[in-house]
Amino acid sequence: MPVDRYHHGNLRSTLLEAGLTAARLGGPAALQLRDLATASGVSPSAVYRHFPDMAHLSAEVSRSAREALANAMQNAAKAVVEDPADAGIGAIRRLHAIGRAYIEFAEREPQLFDTAFMTAGAAPSCADDPSAWDVLIGALDDLVATGELHPSRRHDAPLIAWSAVHGMSGVLVRGMLPLPYLPEEAINATIAGVRDALQLRHPPEYAVTRT
Repeated sequence: MPVDRYHHGNLRSTLLEAGLTAARLGGPAALQLRDLATASGVSPSAVYRHFPDMAHLSAEVSRSAREALANAMQNAAKAVVEDPADAGIGAIRRLHAIGRAYIEFAEREPQLFDTAFMTAGAAPSCADDPSAWDVLIGALDDLVATGELHPSRRHDAPLIAWSAVHGMSGVLVRGMLPLPYLPEEAINATIAGVRDALQLRHPPEYAVTRT
């Protein structure tokens, strides 16, 4: 039996790290209380000092996975090359960047992506920080502020964008992309479809991030 070696508070973060490691390798199915306790060097009963049950621990791991996704989106947005002559061009590039980052995260971390959107059976202890949804909302608000996106389309824009990139992420992760399409072609087509649906002001060539 493992020996409990943690002061109060340390075990919680250790269990979450163990959960993320397990999720990266095996997805939601890998989140087993006994296995995570063993990986953390404690007895299973010690887990209950920090989590009421496995559902609550899974919810926290799922939240951490979503935050990893949101961080990838934020980093992609920060890397965008701005156009000093037109702020709207930068806003379009950020929308494209976060959409691509979302899909590429799913391709790169398929098991963690599944964990991010698993049904945990309990609510996380706090809201996602950062939140992938909030990153998207911020990008869309920038499009409105720069005149790229008409305000009348703002209400439906998040659902259009999210459903498109999330759907394509699932298709690619599960190997369901039909022939003759290639993954890169599918990603480009999905992002182009979002911008067409939103009826942005600038033509597509301004979406390219120039270095």
